[in-house]
Amino acid sequence: MRGLLVLFIFASTILFPWPLAAALAIVTSLFIPLLPLAVGIFADALYYAPHAANLPLFTLFGAVATCVALLVRSRLRASSITG
Repeated sequence: MRGLLVLFIFASTILFPWPLAAALAIVTSLFIPLLPLAVGIFADALYYAPHAANLPLFTLFGAVATCVALLVRSRLRASSITG
């Protein structure tokens, strides 16, 4: 099931507008924490334009989402969110 989910998220990067693909990647980061980073790298490689920007923004946003997902998962495992 997770493999199919990963395939769907990568396909959504190509087929859907970037806000929808980003939202799907963030939602699935609860199950697969490194997925937003991988999707960000894929989107930057896919939509690379030599003189468009100096920063790989999709990769940076994916790294931030991955860090947040890992933080939330570690807090949920330790049960320190609820009190």
